[in-house]
Amino acid sequence: MTTQNNTPSAIRLVLREMVFPFWTKSEKRGRAWFYLFLTFAFIGTNVYCLVLLNRWNQAFYDALQNLDRVEFFKQLGIFFGVAFLYVIATVYKFFVLQLLMLDWRNWLTEKNLDAWLSHKSYYFWQLSQNTADNPDQRLSEDLRELTELVLNTGEKLFRELITFISFIGILWALSGSFTLPHVGGYRLEFPHYLVWSCLLYAVIGTWITHKIGRPLANLNFLQQRLEADFRYSLVRLRENSESVAATRGEGIENKNLKGRLSRLIHNYRDIISKQKQILLTSNTYGQIAYIFPFLVAAPRLFAKEISLGQLFQISSAFGQVQGSVSVFVTLYPELARLKSVADRLGGLLQFLEEARHTEALARKNILFEKRGDICLKEISFATPEQKILVQHLNLALPLGSRLLIRAPSGSGKSTLLRTLQAMWPYHGGQILLPENLRTLFLPQLPYLLTGTLKSSLTYPLPAEAFPDELVQKYLEVCQLPALKLSLHIEDNWEQKLSPGEQQRIAFIRVLLQKPDLVFLDEAFSALDDATQTALYRFLIDTNPQMTLISVDHRESLRPLHSVYLDLSPFLTKG
Repeated sequence: MTTQNNTPSAIRLVLREMVFPFWTKSEKRGRAWFYLFLTFAFIGTNVYCLVLLNRWNQAFYDALQNLDRVEFFKQLGIFFGVAFLYVIATVYKFFVLQLLMLDWRNWLTEKNLDAWLSHKSYYFWQLSQNTADNPDQRLSEDLRELTELVLNTGEKLFRELITFISFIGILWALSGSFTLPHVGGYRLEFPHYLVWSCLLYAVIGTWITHKIGRPLANLNFLQQRLEADFRYSLVRLRENSESVAATRGEGIENKNLKGRLSRLIHNYRDIISKQKQILLTSNTYGQIAYIFPFLVAAPRLFAKEISLGQLFQISSAFGQVQGSVSVFVTLYPELARLKSVADRLGGLLQFLEEARHTEALARKNILFEKRGDICLKEISFATPEQKILVQHLNLALPLGSRLLIRAPSGSGKSTLLRTLQAMWPYHGGQILLPENLRTLFLPQLPYLLTGTLKSSLTYPLPAEAFPDELVQKYLEVCQLPALKLSLHIEDNWEQKLSPGEQQRIAFIRVLLQKPDLVFLDEAFSALDDATQTALYRFLIDTNPQMTLISVDHRESLRPLHSVYLDLSPFLTKG
């Protein structure tokens, strides 16, 4: 298999879709640039304070060497003034950078939520062959980490660049020359040798750290996935607690959870081991860096070419330059995390692009007419694995009809409903629908909001769209009078109500919203025949113009439908 070169890398995708647009196109770009300008100004103030402290080193230690009491206290006063300015700049740099992070994260999350909820991306995710996992984590944790890591590492890189520019000149002026006498009969002179020693030291440290830390990005990527999988399994256990308890499934749940935990812990041990190696390297590197400038500058001190104050000034300048050039060493863990976050977000962006294409496929054979009936012409549809389920299906359904669909289990009844709703991309033929047709879908397991009961009763419309009196009336009709006083109580109603009560809640949505077309996919499977029949009759009597398309296996429903469709003749064999 060849790799497609036209597929953008994850980092390029993230830059193109998440980084550059915020700074160039978003409505918050003006404030973002202002915050960035303030951040740079505070960084510049910090570095300026460090330069002042570097000069202060020479004056202060020379005062000590000369036993100059007056100069000593003068330099103490200068120190406290510079230190105060440094602290103020550091605090407000942090404050402004956090505000910038909040703005960017808010914009990013809103933008990607819009993309996630448009084109039915959240639905097509489960149909996709995309290997990306845990979209909820990518939309929350990964977006937060992206803004924090980009701004924090960017701030550090800019600070170290300014520090390098500010201190390289100081070190250049103080380093002098180093001469090796009579090597091979020649005198070898190394001008500004402290600068070259510093750069060589930093390059060696950076190379070693990179060689040790390369696997860390992949380990972090895998850890984020394992953490999200473990968290998702715990949520699934809570959501299905009744089924697990009733079937005494605690043992297998415990085994599965501990298995996920074991893989998570094992990978985390690998991360800890790798971080230990990086920490050992960086700390050794840092400790040697503290004494290294004294070792290389000591010959000039003993030769009385520099004073004690200049030695400390050299040490300070050496440390700043070495730290700036070695920024890759100190930032390596953050850069590894940033790479893994970019990979995960790149996967999300690639899927969102695929979802737009998938939705177009789901809609490609659906035509809308100003007037007319619902017509299916030579319809076929298949599984995502391209196994054909139904083919050569033709049907004309006048508006106001009531269609009952029957077929063996697993043969494609629900898939036909998805195809009619432009939710199934694996289909062929042609579907004609009237324009501006208002539809509502009732599945076997309806979705209930975590919030007020009324918000679940009126979903997907807002609760304030209907008066309480009307909602309470339909609660009586659907034999739920005990819930009339609970309309404005917030709770997890999916956990509170039985399956039969949940199905009646969904039926009330139809009574309230009065759509033109209702899809009922075994929507009353938890109710007895008498209750189901009574609800159907009430709906038909009060809304005779409403079109119903039902999937159900009960014979008691057949007399309530005007059109009957048996899918068996259209099923593929084998």
